[in-house]
Amino acid sequence: MIGHYKLIAGAQCGGRVNYATTDALLSFVYNIQTAWNYSKVTSALTFNIKEYFDFVNHNRLIAEMQKQQILLEYLR
Repeated sequence: MIGHYKLIAGAQCGGRVNYATTDALLSFVYNIQTAWNYSKVTSALTFNIKEYFDFVNHNRLIAEMQKQQILLEYLR
């Protein structure tokens, strides 16, 4: 469903069919190594957003998903 409605960025691995944590890690390492090969400086910032979803306005989220014409059966 998420992929069908393009609800997440193409670079996002979580929640997508045939993508896993290892894909995200491999992509991350690849990007760093590629930058190093071109003598670029790299940095990374990570954070955990797990608790964020407790504060999502669910009515607003549903309204936005309805704008995207997501089927009601998925919203339930």
